[in-house]
Amino acid sequence: MSRTTRPATDPPPRGSAPLLFGVLLLALLPWASRYLATGELSHSPRETWTSIAASAVAIAFGIWILVLLRRERATNARHLADLEALTLSDPLTGLGNRRALERELARTMLRSRRLDHPLSLLFLDVNELKLVNDRFGHAAGDDTLRALGATLRQCSRDGADSGYRVGGDEFVLIVLADREGAERLARRIHDGFNARSPHQSRLSPGVVEWDGALSASELLNEADKRMYRNKHMSRASTPIADPEKE
Repeated sequence: MSRTTRPATDPPPRGSAPLLFGVLLLALLPWASRYLATGELSHSPRETWTSIAASAVAIAFGIWILVLLRRERATNARHLADLEALTLSDPLTGLGNRRALERELARTMLRSRRLDHPLSLLFLDVNELKLVNDRFGHAAGDDTLRALGATLRQCSRDGADSGYRVGGDEFVLIVLADREGAERLARRIHDGFNARSPHQSRLSPGVVEWDGALSASELLNEADKRMYRNKHMSRASTPIADPEKE
């Protein structure tokens, strides 16, 4: 979620056509009124220059109004982008939140089907985070979560993988790869998190490759179930272990 700025060549703001028309009429008013009164545009150079000056003032006023409208629109667009980023991001880790995951997963599934490209989900849970909070304080737990967030960003491929925090200690990655590729990514994350984790926390993973038939919620649930199977079997030290493969 990045902020984008409007180029300088943007068209006039929507709804500005009536204003442009009004400015044009105002600029032509001195000429039109004199022509209607006398049948001529001007009688003397002085009248001509007076009309030109009045038209120039009207045009300058109209341009000033358009510039103000453009700036107001750009400011509103930036504010809306900032608000959207706040509603889609996790403030602690800087990753996307569950709402962002649901939106992006639906888009990625459509793209995967259209391009016939493999898609996998990697579900991660930080083991015994409550013990870290109880023993070292919640600040230590936050540091652990931030360390995992940094690891996910470091290990993810730009344009191919995206990470999200979907619960207190639960994270999901959308991985544009088959199951084998997602498992390799899980190993990199496992090793990277071991190096970063301030209190030697461990991860429980769950990897599932989309078969093209599951819905987004079903795919998430399946990845979640596989993660919990690993967690409950105390196999977090093997980052991609999956009981269904054994």
